[in-house]
Amino acid sequence: MRGYNVLLPQGWDTQGLPTELAVQNKLGISLDNTEKFRSACKEWTGQMIKQMRETMRHLGYMPDWSFEYRTMDREYHRKVQLALLNLHHMGRVYRSKHPIYWCPKCKTALADAELGYKKEETILAYIKFKIENESVEIATTRPELLHACVAVAFHPEDKRYQDLTGKEARVPIYNRKVPMITDTSVDPEYGTGLVMICTFGDEQDVKTVLKHKLATIEALDEEGKILNSRKYDGLGIEEARRAILADLVDVDALSKTVKTSHNVLAHMERPTCQTPIEFLPKPQWFIRIKDIREQIVKIAHQINWFPTDMKKRLIDWAEGLEWDWLFSRQRIFGTPVPFWYCQKCGYIIAPKKKDLPIDPATQKPLVGKCPSCGSKALVGSEDVCDCWVDSSITPLVIAGWPRTLQYYPLSLRQQGSEIIRTWAFYSILQCYLQTGQLPFKAILVNGMILGPDGRAMSSSIGNTIEPLEVIKKYGADALRQGLLLASVGSDFPFQWKDMAYSYSFMQKFWNACRFAQKHIANYRLPQKKPRLHIVDRGILSRLQKLIKVLTENMETFQFNLTLQELQNFVWHEFCDYYIEIAKSRLYTPKKEWIKKSAQYTLYTLIWTLTRLYTPLAPHITEEISYNLFNKSMLESKWPSVNQKLIDEDSERAWIILKEAMSNIWKLKSQLRLPLNAEISNAIIRCENENLKEILKKLKIDIKEAGKIKRVKILMDK
Repeated sequence: MRGYNVLLPQGWDTQGLPTELAVQNKLGISLDNTEKFRSACKEWTGQMIKQMRETMRHLGYMPDWSFEYRTMDREYHRKVQLALLNLHHMGRVYRSKHPIYWCPKCKTALADAELGYKKEETILAYIKFKIENESVEIATTRPELLHACVAVAFHPEDKRYQDLTGKEARVPIYNRKVPMITDTSVDPEYGTGLVMICTFGDEQDVKTVLKHKLATIEALDEEGKILNSRKYDGLGIEEARRAILADLVDVDALSKTVKTSHNVLAHMERPTCQTPIEFLPKPQWFIRIKDIREQIVKIAHQINWFPTDMKKRLIDWAEGLEWDWLFSRQRIFGTPVPFWYCQKCGYIIAPKKKDLPIDPATQKPLVGKCPSCGSKALVGSEDVCDCWVDSSITPLVIAGWPRTLQYYPLSLRQQGSEIIRTWAFYSILQCYLQTGQLPFKAILVNGMILGPDGRAMSSSIGNTIEPLEVIKKYGADALRQGLLLASVGSDFPFQWKDMAYSYSFMQKFWNACRFAQKHIANYRLPQKKPRLHIVDRGILSRLQKLIKVLTENMETFQFNLTLQELQNFVWHEFCDYYIEIAKSRLYTPKKEWIKKSAQYTLYTLIWTLTRLYTPLAPHITEEISYNLFNKSMLESKWPSVNQKLIDEDSERAWIILKEAMSNIWKLKSQLRLPLNAEISNAIIRCENENLKEILKKLKIDIKEAGKIKRVKILMDK
């Protein structure tokens, strides 16, 4: 409507855990049959896309359906693998055995961005360690990892334990010695000030082990069950915890347990998971990113953020990064990691660009032996990519990459607030590495629609709202408006009352248009603006200011303010006042020009308001436009401010008239008179001569709209 040729493609992020879990749990298809499972994932995804596409159309969402892409398609795989191949040539892709985030429920490695903290109730166990002939107590929330204890640490300035430096502590039950070390990360106020370092209980354990070059004992398997503990092997975490605490009591090595609560790192990106993660030392694929954190922050500052405070979320995340991007996943439905590697020396063997896409798990490498060490033990990666690798190249795909970058950088990225540290961050990162430029000029961040109870929508909770359910009851336009009432970027609960209010507003506007139809159905705007009544000049001046405000709000994506301003004008200026005041000039005009003035104004108001309303409620406005103007809103332009219609004096008169009529109607209501009841006399008192002169000009309108035979305008004494 603003005259731009807009490219709005429709992409589908199809791969990843949610799809796999749906196929596993809902369809009951096992992961063991890889091809059958992958085929089922594609079929299920196709069905979901069909449903979502239908809902989008019901809502009046109109992307360019001829430019549709799916991350599970072969051509998209080629582009994802090409991006990784480029990163490999830059020296940024590597494979390493490192303590990684692991979800025992989803059975896959995770990246930082997929994690979050949740509060859990647990116990703090006070365990006795022997040091020579004495005992010391350490406090831990992970007694089940006692077999993986590799050190006991305390703060270097903790005077209680200075004499323990350099000594060894004996681990109870296992009777194994571990070094006493000092580390500034230890909080002397927590527990006893002595901390058990195990491999690995939390992030701090990982840092401490790497910093002090301590030994590593693999404590858990991929299902979160105990390993290398002899007696407790195969037990789950809770079961092992109970067993080892009982055994510690038997050997007099448990002083006490205290109930406590603490924040646990969990797989929070998936609401259906939220399982506490473990740290497992496993070989994984990484993209080296820590060295370009400053560049990412600089690019973030170059992008226009709406709302502006969302930028801080990304910058805080980028500046706080401590690990490279772990991008491999031990799943099936995803883009294959396109590399082979040497089992002997770890050398990475990359494919040729022309051979993409490939699946190294089923295809042989281009060479018969390792170019580095000569070994023939070459293995293809069986991992797939993190789904954020897929989605990180979407700005490039939309722009025509790798063939061209015609539309790059994009004008706008629209996304949710919950994926700033994933989709926004990885898109900026990936596109910077591939092009050296920012991916988009602006980013619009919307909040999440919560359930009516204020919690995230979840089928297990039973607080989900289906769009078609709302559409069936109130229509698509009511749903669009009800959701736009929230400020951009804020999470907000779905409220049925917002849908009902939006529906009632549409009824109000529809009825106003039906009233106007009989007065403007055959009306044609004159080439030259006709003589206008003071009331008409006043509301048309107000309309120009509305156009200005709404245009500014739309340009800055403040849809809630746009809707509120529009509803306020339509309801409380146009419907409540103008129509009532203009009726006498339309039905029983004293002079012909007065009627033509009212018709011109009514036509201009309806035509302008309909166009202003179209982006918010396209269905009802299309119907109104065809019925009243025989035009489609798809071919109509957004209104522009007509400076010639701005008239401050007439606008002031309009506001005064509204106040006068409000008081008259209020008085009738207090006297329990219908609004169309005639009054023989009315006295209006005003405070100054200027106001009196304005009211004199409006006297006829006051009489006609108020059904008053005689009106006197007097000055206050």
